[in-house]
Amino acid sequence: MAGSSSHHIRNICVFSGSSPGKEKEFLESANHFGQVLAERKIHLVYGGGNLGLMGGVNSCIFRR
Repeated sequence: MAGSSSHHIRNICVFSGSSPGKEKEFLESANHFGQVLAERKIHLVYGGGNLGLMGGVNSCIFRR
């Protein structure tokens, strides 16, 4: 690849379950992912509410 280019993600679409899953690590990972998105000011596009893994991702976004 010739040259160097810098692309920054501004929006991301996430589709995940409305259940937290059977392992606590699933929800912890969703929470962490949401935290990273919020810190980097990446907009979340999603179709879920505030339940389960989707809620875990979205909860950090709306706390900023």
